[in-house]
Amino acid sequence: MHKSLLFVLVLCGSVPFALAKDAAKAEAYSWAGALTLESVTNLDGGIKEGTRELANLDITLAINTDQANWWSNGEWFVYVLGDTGKDPSEYIGDMQGTSNIATDESLKIYEFWYQHSFANDSINVLFGLHDYNSTFYSLEFASLYSHPSFGIGPDTSQAVPSIFSTTSTALHFTFQGEHQYLLAAIYDGVPGDPDNPRGTHIQFNHGDGVFSALEWGWANDSLDKIAIGAWQQTADAENPVNGNINDENTGVYIIAEKNINDVAGVFLQLGRADDLYNQLEYYAGTGITFNSFWIDGDGFGLAVAHARNGDPYLETHTDLERAETAWELSYFAPVIDHLSAQASLYYIQHPSMDETLDNAVALGARVYIEF
Repeated sequence: MHKSLLFVLVLCGSVPFALAKDAAKAEAYSWAGALTLESVTNLDGGIKEGTRELANLDITLAINTDQANWWSNGEWFVYVLGDTGKDPSEYIGDMQGTSNIATDESLKIYEFWYQHSFANDSINVLFGLHDYNSTFYSLEFASLYSHPSFGIGPDTSQAVPSIFSTTSTALHFTFQGEHQYLLAAIYDGVPGDPDNPRGTHIQFNHGDGVFSALEWGWANDSLDKIAIGAWQQTADAENPVNGNINDENTGVYIIAEKNINDVAGVFLQLGRADDLYNQLEYYAGTGITFNSFWIDGDGFGLAVAHARNGDPYLETHTDLERAETAWELSYFAPVIDHLSAQASLYYIQHPSMDETLDNAVALGARVYIEF
């Protein structure tokens, strides 16, 4: 589940699938849905001024097999995703992206998995179409922002794992202690069909390899968290540094967040990818978020995402700047039941590290409709 829907549902809750009068059914089958409408305008700099509109539809259904009287300790999950609209980065010219719902136009089954729990829910095994970023590289206080890097750092997303908006088949393990956890997963290395982004495609082709991931973390009930993760991508992919085909990409990251008080929280992202096989070697992101700052249920914050080219890439692309830095100032507020709005101001320094592009200023507006 990508972060825009997650933030809305965390604040506002989900909707029971069955009638409220049937409590057992309401616990057995639950669904949630949201429609996100967005407009992003490049006000100055970048490639050219202009506005792009986007729409994103999320519908999820979760089935608890205990409450459904099927069998114990199981959960089914189905997630339907629909997207339309043009990417505002085509005007802004940035590399990291501006909108975390910008993607190819499509309607697809985004996730479809079964999870079984063992040892009083301390061990969970999941199999099926799964979003890597729904469990890995995830921070609560970063979920306010609509810039893609605050959902998952570009150090990892550049390796094209199983994330928005195309997922792949996974075998995923969760080991949960009182405050510590360990995530381990193996994904098909090439999500979907790269030649056909529309619809759902499950393929296991020669050269797909696997995307394997580990994350250990510590977290408490106050939303304090620190985690370290590592990944390896063995899919055959063109090396952006020298154009060769390689199958041994790797990266590591550290993420953390701290709940300062009942209102404010801060987060930190640090990532590194192998500079021999990636354009971006380093990424750093940080921000401060205020929840229920002015009114109950709102969110306000400032965050910055800094992505740096590796030395080997710059040696073969001498006309590029070292880094791109993106700032987002954002405010989210509930309007009425099932309707929320968000405004974001972006400032992009050195878009795409292109020395011919001026720094860009963009304004984004969103409406979330729950049903």
